[in-house]
Amino acid sequence: MDKQYRYMSEQVSHHPPISACWAESPLWSYYGEVDAQNRFMGKSFEIRPTGVAHVELYPQPGVNKAKEHYTWKKVTTNVSGFILGSPTIDHYGDMVVTNHRTGDRCVLTFKPRGWRGKDAFEITGQVVDARGNVAYDIAGRWNSQLVARPRGRANGTLHPDMLIHTSNGVDENGESDSSEPSAEPEFILLWRNSEKPPGAPFNLTPYAITLNDCPRDTLRPYLAPTDCRLRPDQRAFELGKYELANSLKMMQEDKQRVVRKAREEGRVPPHQPRWFVAERDEDTGERVWRPIRVGEVLEYWVERERVFRDGGRWKDVEDIFIEEPESIKGW
Repeated sequence: MDKQYRYMSEQVSHHPPISACWAESPLWSYYGEVDAQNRFMGKSFEIRPTGVAHVELYPQPGVNKAKEHYTWKKVTTNVSGFILGSPTIDHYGDMVVTNHRTGDRCVLTFKPRGWRGKDAFEITGQVVDARGNVAYDIAGRWNSQLVARPRGRANGTLHPDMLIHTSNGVDENGESDSSEPSAEPEFILLWRNSEKPPGAPFNLTPYAITLNDCPRDTLRPYLAPTDCRLRPDQRAFELGKYELANSLKMMQEDKQRVVRKAREEGRVPPHQPRWFVAERDEDTGERVWRPIRVGEVLEYWVERERVFRDGGRWKDVEDIFIEEPESIKGW
């Protein structure tokens, strides 16, 4: 509520695994699918995302007539060293971000690490307008920062590790300190990585660490029985009960196998996504999962409010998790 946005997602396919999501706020919407092709290469494995990500920006709250529609696909991810217990993650390839209203494009090249690690995490790129003119140069690293410079503002290569501070007329937020309101800064800080708490698991941000918190009295009554925050083996793992988590995970997978076999034998209807429907996007021509709506509101939010207000069961929502054991109840 404090950030004025909300997010929901659903695994719309199990084989292959595909998750669709939708996030909305008064000034933007983000949606798309997580769908990847994985390849094991002996000492490493490669993840090639195929799903398209979408962002729509609105000029005013509730006004989407002059919206800007952006799309892109994620780059390839490689994970190595996991056999030795010290995994290394690398991203590489080209990411093309397209503004379908203006025709502008941003092309970002994620450089592969290389055997010496000289180019580790590095990103270079340009913003090109619809006429093919370069408007901005971009450089940075995906683990630290991303900066931009208007083309023609200075000579030389834009350094990925350059410091942006008030001495060059730009504060650390990338905004101009010039007394002239219309003056464009020489450098723009697009993004800077947040500091992580000491000992944060999996290098998670302070915000990400809180995402699975599920207060029993204030949040849990709203949740659908399929909400991943209710999965018992996951909760046991988060509580540090690793042996219990492993046994619960095996029980959870056994339940999934029973349901899958029942579907294959026709004793249970085939799986159908509950909250999303696949359509063809007009701008990209590719598949997009759009949320089912009741009027202007997502059906998910309407159903959640109905169950919380009137009680009863969620409509057309199955019980997919095993029963919660007594040893983790009360979290």
